[in-house]
Amino acid sequence: MQNNRLTHSRADGQQILAICALLLCCAMNAAIAATEPPATPTALRSHLAQVLATHPDPPVGGSLTVAELAAFYAARDYRPLWNEAAASTAWERALAGLAADGLDPDRYLAPATGFSAGRQFCRELAMTAAWLQAQLDLRFGALDRQTIEPLWRQRPTSLAGARRSLLGSAPAFAREPATAIALARPELPVYRALGEALVALPGRENAAPWQQLPDGRLLRPGQSDPRVPLLRARLRAENFLPAAGSGVDQLRYDRELALAVEAFQHRHLLAVDGIVGPATLAALNQTHAQRRAQLEANLERWRWLQHEQLPHQIVVDIAAANIAYYRDNQLQWHARATVGRSLRQTPSLRSAVSHFTLNPSWTVPPTIFREDKLPAIRANPEYLQEQNLRVLDAQGSQLDPETIDWQRPGAIILRQLPGPDNPLGRIAIRFPNPFSVYLHDTPGKQLFARAQRTDSSGCVRVEDVMTLAEEMLRSNRQYDPAAVASRLASGTTSDLPLLAPVPLLMDYWTADLDARGTLVLRPDIYGRDAALAAALSRRPATSPPLPPACNGP
Repeated sequence: MQNNRLTHSRADGQQILAICALLLCCAMNAAIAATEPPATPTALRSHLAQVLATHPDPPVGGSLTVAELAAFYAARDYRPLWNEAAASTAWERALAGLAADGLDPDRYLAPATGFSAGRQFCRELAMTAAWLQAQLDLRFGALDRQTIEPLWRQRPTSLAGARRSLLGSAPAFAREPATAIALARPELPVYRALGEALVALPGRENAAPWQQLPDGRLLRPGQSDPRVPLLRARLRAENFLPAAGSGVDQLRYDRELALAVEAFQHRHLLAVDGIVGPATLAALNQTHAQRRAQLEANLERWRWLQHEQLPHQIVVDIAAANIAYYRDNQLQWHARATVGRSLRQTPSLRSAVSHFTLNPSWTVPPTIFREDKLPAIRANPEYLQEQNLRVLDAQGSQLDPETIDWQRPGAIILRQLPGPDNPLGRIAIRFPNPFSVYLHDTPGKQLFARAQRTDSSGCVRVEDVMTLAEEMLRSNRQYDPAAVASRLASGTTSDLPLLAPVPLLMDYWTADLDARGTLVLRPDIYGRDAALAAALSRRPATSPPLPPACNGP
């Protein structure tokens, strides 16, 4: 989650049209500001008092409240901000820049238009409310993540203090609305890179689509194929290849093209082998709309994730199937992992590692028992013995498998004793959560060699997990290698508590920066990007908390 900056930008016809529309809108609003009587401190104070008396505030979080709007004006003695044409123009330009954040500027601009003569104070309040709301959306997210991509927390957290701080600083930027907007953005290199990639993307309309490649055999370096010219054109569209040169066999998959494919595969977290197979083909055939949705969805996710940056924590990057350990804001260790498949997804959560289990037994979770183990037992009477599984009752007493009706087994438990074939390996890393998930070792080390590592039932298998355990013990001044080795060698199950729990974040995002600062767009393994982008686009225009006199024609 700690990255460098990627910089690139490109203007297109769509941006030029947007600028023209903005200039026209600015001119219209400047004319309105010049002909209507200006808003006055007396009018603002009076009308804000009315709305405070008639509109109870919703809970803090999300939409700007009446009390927050009133407090803003009280901090500046109810002096208006936007009476001057230049101030109005600066406001509109500041909000127009939200397009680079994946937020629709019209959602903020529209509520401040359409007020009749004599109601300049309404326009004033609506403009300020939109400006403050934009800052809140950038700092805390435009959507309530708990309603669309919930993050379970071991302990409730509040951002109320950060919200008060943001709004409390806003009056200082009354003459610099764009500066306030810029300061509200996440200070994360990956966020800047995503915004730059979104600006560089061709406009929504009248843009030539990326070249689509038809299905066919695997494309390998050295082959000749009629799809190779299409592949070249697709990679040139995103500057993975230079412009076409002369003397090139257009049908031959040459070394230059293979290097371009490998760079594309790296950017999309695919196996970097130069072979155009189904996964690479799917990434190549992503449309502008799909790429835009991915960028917009991840801009929103990083607006959420900026508040999860802790100096000391473990981070499980679910979409990349990677894990990292940070101490004092420095990366101490990282490794590959395997995470839940699409039908048994690894949950997003914030917890803290409390203890390790050495030589763990494995109690089969209910879902795995019901969907995997029970059908296997019914099909093979020797399955329990082959897998070294014991049958227990609800109190933990061992039962004779021969006495169980496996068509209706009732409340029984399957447990596998510690050993070389135990799915949890030598150690399980435990933390409070309602999903019965944990981090653990595995005897199946070959699983980590795959590019796509989504084959667990929700728990996270960790490569080189003993090093992670050692790092946590060192941070707690508990590391005694001889004692740990002795306990592991005994084969006996035992718990090793941490003196101070280590914070843990497991979360889902499909765009990040690599170690070189290059934006990497991962496969959306759980199919969430489109839904999140759609939820952002469906948001209605802001509804500023205005007094009754501002309602109606």
